[in-house]
Amino acid sequence: MFRPKKECLNCQAAASCRDSAASWVFLFIGVIATISVRVVNLVLSFGLFWPKFFWYIGVAGFFLYFLYKFKQDKLLRRELEKYQIHKKISNSQDLDAGDREFLRTMLCRMRSNKDAINYFFIFSSSAIVMILAIYQDFIKK
Repeated sequence: MFRPKKECLNCQAAASCRDSAASWVFLFIGVIATISVRVVNLVLSFGLFWPKFFWYIGVAGFFLYFLYKFKQDKLLRRELEKYQIHKKISNSQDLDAGDREFLRTMLCRMRSNKDAINYFFIFSSSAIVMILAIYQDFIKK
């Protein structure tokens, strides 16, 4: 399958096309939270400390990760409202240079692979832990 090269859409604000360090930090927090919550059941046999430890890490990580995502979505909604792009497109109005630059920047940001990385960790860690839990609870006995 053809995969286009990941590059900025020739926008003047090329810096906004790059993933920020903060976005990578919060992705890492989300991945750690995902794995932590999924191992809780596997560490039950090691006493109560470890399940609680991983549960708190997971819930605190999810709290931070989704707080960051909420803030990012809120900023995007604010910008969408400011430019009124949805109304202009619905009414077949012409888009000015500012509207086009905003859309170019949004398209650049949407090309990030961080969500795909996060989904991969959620899916793969869930599958692995489910298999291990089934083995531990029903086969190993």
